[in-house]
Amino acid sequence: MKKLSAKQFSAELAALTASLRTQVEADCAAFPVDAAASRVRRQRAQDDFPFFRRTYFPHYTRDKSGRATGDSVLHLWLDTALPAAVDNPHGVKIAAAAPRGEAKTTFVDLFFASWCIVTGRKRYILLIADALEQAAAFLEALKVELESNPRLAMDYPEHTGPGRVWNVGTIVTAANVKVQAFGAGKRMRGLRHGPCRPDLALLDDLENDENVRKPEQRDKLDMWLHRTVLSLGPADDSMDVIYIGTILHYDSVLARTLRKPQWQTRKFRALLRYPDRMDLWETWENILASEGIDAAAAYYLEHGRAMDRGAEVSWPSYRPLYSLMLKRAENHDAFDSEQQNEPLSTEGAPFADAIFYWTERRTDLLMFGACDPSLGKQGAGRDPSALLVGGYDRETMTLHVFEASIRRRHPDRIIQDMLVMQRQYQCLNWAVEIVQFQEFFADVLVREAAKQGVLMPVWPVRNSTDKQLRIESLQPYAVQRRILLHPSQTTLVEQLRHFPVADHDDGPDALEMLWRVATQGFVSLRDAYVRVPRVNVLGERSTDDNDETYDGGWI
Repeated sequence: MKKLSAKQFSAELAALTASLRTQVEADCAAFPVDAAASRVRRQRAQDDFPFFRRTYFPHYTRDKSGRATGDSVLHLWLDTALPAAVDNPHGVKIAAAAPRGEAKTTFVDLFFASWCIVTGRKRYILLIADALEQAAAFLEALKVELESNPRLAMDYPEHTGPGRVWNVGTIVTAANVKVQAFGAGKRMRGLRHGPCRPDLALLDDLENDENVRKPEQRDKLDMWLHRTVLSLGPADDSMDVIYIGTILHYDSVLARTLRKPQWQTRKFRALLRYPDRMDLWETWENILASEGIDAAAAYYLEHGRAMDRGAEVSWPSYRPLYSLMLKRAENHDAFDSEQQNEPLSTEGAPFADAIFYWTERRTDLLMFGACDPSLGKQGAGRDPSALLVGGYDRETMTLHVFEASIRRRHPDRIIQDMLVMQRQYQCLNWAVEIVQFQEFFADVLVREAAKQGVLMPVWPVRNSTDKQLRIESLQPYAVQRRILLHPSQTTLVEQLRHFPVADHDDGPDALEMLWRVATQGFVSLRDAYVRVPRVNVLGERSTDDNDETYDGGWI
């Protein structure tokens, strides 16, 4: 953040205040004068935080067209977690990672702080952000509501209007509640409001893109948080701490805090579940990059139903899937960090700097395929299946991955997709994983291929070594640029980049099998093919239906 002069900061704060007042005046209509209705609202709001925020802040809960924005998964969780924390007689520490644009600052520093003030739950509240300027801006928004919100003024006259202290960075309300703003890392020891020490600390995005990169700065901030902030409350440790932000680095202070057992923690993502058909989104992204946003929109209009299937987003009424995928297409790294709270761990990700691409599709390579059916899990939570096809150059010992289809699909769909690929590429061999429920798969695959007249050489692979070790064994070859992908293979690329902490590793697992079958040379035909009864070109048995007659027959 650029350092502002005092004059510049005052001017920006004044402009912000004026803008907020205008918004309140335009979009927050006063209640009709009705003392009985006012009492009913106050009684309900006393113990109903969701009712409070929806009732008194309509100007924050509607979009530009006037429609209600609805609630995100984060909001619904905070509706319960925050009141439970402040109503607990013991001090509660909550840490939550939230996506950018999820209105977390408005929710916590405005709605929740206001509720704590007018219901008399807290006497001394701290607003702490990365910089004092940010925290002061958050406090300014709170001041505007206490000064100008007609609904609060009607129902809570004793709490509204300017208090006896009404300065930049510090206020004392009309009901003697102190709220003070601080920047991260600043001196804060010995804070008091009369006999009261701070009883609520609201921490909002303590880190920024610059200071989070350096380990010594992360360590310093972490030490400040635990030695200074957490010691500000009363001696009985009853101060509540709410720490919310976005994970900017895999080893950020927020990421560290989320791992501490003394904290109640949650991590939220804007995209809760990726669509089943990421291959369609890969095509869409290529169209967006090459032909522009209108062509991409037209493609989505045609294929939208299939592209949306299986996807779950955190805030569908305000940030639908398409808007999130536009963000993702702009910069995958930024999306992973800002929206998914999954910043790339370059130190712990072996493939982060080992992904390279081919530029020309060659036709003189030996073709191989690999399949991870992922049949061990059922239902919506099952792993995606992975089908990879690549061409191997024996002279340079380089593998070019031409196809990387990674998505959830039923076994019959997997077989049909493999047959389509085999017709196109005429692979010399297919590595197919057989574990647990998958043993039948290779046999069914070859039978169906024979039925359709497709030569389908299959090498059943029973992986006995640890999956992570097998995948990590690819890293030296990837670094040597002997494994080349294509930029359109976004699902495979992202699973590799985030390995081993990615949600799924089916793509890297299939890639390891593809590399193995391509580099280990040709095995004997008896080892490379699945034993099935002989069939004629029409897919019919050549004699009777006794399988024993054909013992030793191979397809």
